[in-house]
Amino acid sequence: MVHTRIRKGNTKSGILLPAVDYCSSQAVIADDQIFLLGQTGLTLDGETFVGKGNPAEQAENAMSNVKILLEESGSSINDICKIVVYTTDISYRNQVYPVIAKYLKDVNPVSTGIVVKSLAKPYIDFEIDVWAVIPKNKDIGHLRLMSCNSKNGYLMPNLDFGNSRVIKANENIFLQGQTGLTLDGKNFIGKGDLEKQTDQAMKNIQELLCKIGSNLEDICKMTVYIKDLKYRQTVYRVISEYLKNIHPVSTGVVIKGLASDELDVEIDIFAHSQKVKNRYFQSKPNYLSDIDFPLSKIVKSGKSIFLQGQTGLSLKNNKLIGQNNPELQAETAMNNVKVLLESIGASLGDICKIITYVADIKTRDLVYPVIAKYIKDVYPTSTGLVVESLSDSELEFEIDVFAVLK
Repeated sequence: MVHTRIRKGNTKSGILLPAVDYCSSQAVIADDQIFLLGQTGLTLDGETFVGKGNPAEQAENAMSNVKILLEESGSSINDICKIVVYTTDISYRNQVYPVIAKYLKDVNPVSTGIVVKSLAKPYIDFEIDVWAVIPKNKDIGHLRLMSCNSKNGYLMPNLDFGNSRVIKANENIFLQGQTGLTLDGKNFIGKGDLEKQTDQAMKNIQELLCKIGSNLEDICKMTVYIKDLKYRQTVYRVISEYLKNIHPVSTGVVIKGLASDELDVEIDIFAHSQKVKNRYFQSKPNYLSDIDFPLSKIVKSGKSIFLQGQTGLSLKNNKLIGQNNPELQAETAMNNVKVLLESIGASLGDICKIITYVADIKTRDLVYPVIAKYIKDVYPTSTGLVVESLSDSELEFEIDVFAVLK
């Protein structure tokens, strides 16, 4: 099946990267999945920004964009399965979530909320990533379990926002980002204790997958958000106790904050119910060679393809190529992406969504021309984040790739 790429554009005609010949789409339909460009206060034509200094106005524009794009894709708001909300200040959450809740009333998506150092430009305060799936049976829709409301909960007790803990959409399984919060959303386990928070998150993940008729073996990808680089050792050691023999792909980044100050770790999971999964090129976690936790570089389940976050680390020997050279690190990462996709019979043309991570906003101007060279004429959707750190301070660039085999 050929991918449908909606509202193709080039940053040369916009305001974010006008000096870069970078092609992207606002939406990509691939098999039953719909991937969207991260939506902000930027209008869909890329020429105007709405709501400078006003996160709520930015969220209003972004959610209106989401609605329009899904409808242009033959879908609707009701097909949304997962949202990831990025803000640049934890205080902005109280301004943007009521807007999101208004648009997603009765949808009950799973959600993750992250506070980052910056987005593509310093004046962008809010961005939302959306994963939607077209149901095989539109009358039945998706299976959304453990639906609850933020109201009277631990994090946002005054917000009327319904959400689910786990969703099965055809063969795609989406989980709410898991932390030390109990699944009823009313208690927090492990304040000041990173090990307990991580263990609670993993117990939650195990229980949620069980409730949907799945198990840990269906996990394809995890994204681990932590607030301090020194937390990686403890967090990955606990995760390894649950997933040692699963071999998912993994991306780990250090972010500015999570939904509440006491949260130190959050784990996002992408799972797939296809029984046969191909997991390739296992190796120990980057910079954690003392932990016995083999992770894959690429996982294929059905037509869905998940990649480990790629950096300047060589696929051959895991050594960094491009010390203090973001362009060379990006070149290495993109070549890795190409090699990994081709190793399973896919290609760069199968890429639907990319998420880039840099630790310095100035690095964006250096790495995006490299990315653009590799994905010329591909037109993926994309999101760009500025984080506190990657898995080691020597890394200056990382890219997540979601692909669907044609």
